[in-house]
Amino acid sequence: MSDKFLREKYGLKETVIEDFSRDKAEEEDLKFWTNREKEFDDWKNILEKSIQIHKNFIVFIIGSYGRGKTLSLLKIKDEAEKNFKETIFPVYLSFKGEEKSKPGLDFIFRIFKSINFDKLVRNRNYNEIIEAINKIPENFDESKNLLKAIYGWNRKQLSLQKPATKDEKAKMALYFLRGEIKPTISQLKELGIMRKIDSVDIAKEYLAAILYFMKNLGYKALLLSIDEFEYLFSLVSKSQYSIYLALLRGLYDFPIGLDITSDKDKLANMILFIGISEDGWDKLKEIEKKEISEGGPTRPLMRRVNLETTLLNFDRKNTEELIKKVLSYNRVTKYFEEDPLIPFTKDFVDYIYELTEGLPSAVKVRCAQVLDAGLADRVSLLTREYAQKVLEERGF
Repeated sequence: MSDKFLREKYGLKETVIEDFSRDKAEEEDLKFWTNREKEFDDWKNILEKSIQIHKNFIVFIIGSYGRGKTLSLLKIKDEAEKNFKETIFPVYLSFKGEEKSKPGLDFIFRIFKSINFDKLVRNRNYNEIIEAINKIPENFDESKNLLKAIYGWNRKQLSLQKPATKDEKAKMALYFLRGEIKPTISQLKELGIMRKIDSVDIAKEYLAAILYFMKNLGYKALLLSIDEFEYLFSLVSKSQYSIYLALLRGLYDFPIGLDITSDKDKLANMILFIGISEDGWDKLKEIEKKEISEGGPTRPLMRRVNLETTLLNFDRKNTEELIKKVLSYNRVTKYFEEDPLIPFTKDFVDYIYELTEGLPSAVKVRCAQVLDAGLADRVSLLTREYAQKVLEERGF
């Protein structure tokens, strides 16, 4: 009876809470964004600055598992998409589960993979795209040829701003830029390219060309929301940490090192929001401390950090606000009801807060489990006693 009732009335399964059972936040979880307003204002301030002055930015978002690092990165990306449209182009990438090639080079390939080149030119016709490519300086001929290959498909459809089908050359160009293929000499010739992307320096040239291209399209900045940065320490050996940390420092200083300093205001800025666990942050601090006597890239990198945000657990007030959101969301209508689907008592909030210590992910999971059971049992009020009974039965 209860299973059928849940499915028909609330679109739920009796014991599986799909909205809250994922290990990692997704964009659809933004509907449960709660509190963090001070932090969010600080992050928005960085976005504002990035379109007002020519400067790159690095921000670290630090927090243990379940405190909302991924959700925060997605929230920043969402903010850029909604309120900085056509001025900031946002992308999300993660160190978790990524294959690596050459240390450092794989990081830039991740950036290229994260860019949706179709979305980048939305509402632009073919002539506007080609003009933006042609305005890139002549010493980036290989990069320009690659961009022309990426955007050269179905010129007629592009000029009419209709969906187009990529030809094989365009696909090959994208795969090459992302480090997904090892092109033959004849394939390189077809793309108008002589060198493979087999070093960080060459990859930086392509990155610079993309930033030129973006600026020519009207964008002021490229936002990189970088998640799971601590996985760097499991992906590579200790001897290779410095390569990535030096690269981060280099991205902050970009385009210094490419002999185009006089043209730097013609490139879009880069904004790096980096999510890292507290353990990962401590690891960075340890490396920085060690470099006091030995030297290295970490101390110079840390001096360049514009903002450090440490995400803490919620207090009781913020926990109650999150509880209200979870209990008010109707998964059939996809809207929040004015009142919770089932009313709850003060001692219910106290119990959830005591049990979770205000850890946001734990609050959501446990409230969803109790709501699930309460709807199935058709209870009229969620109390401490009822919550304790349900969570104990469900192994919490």
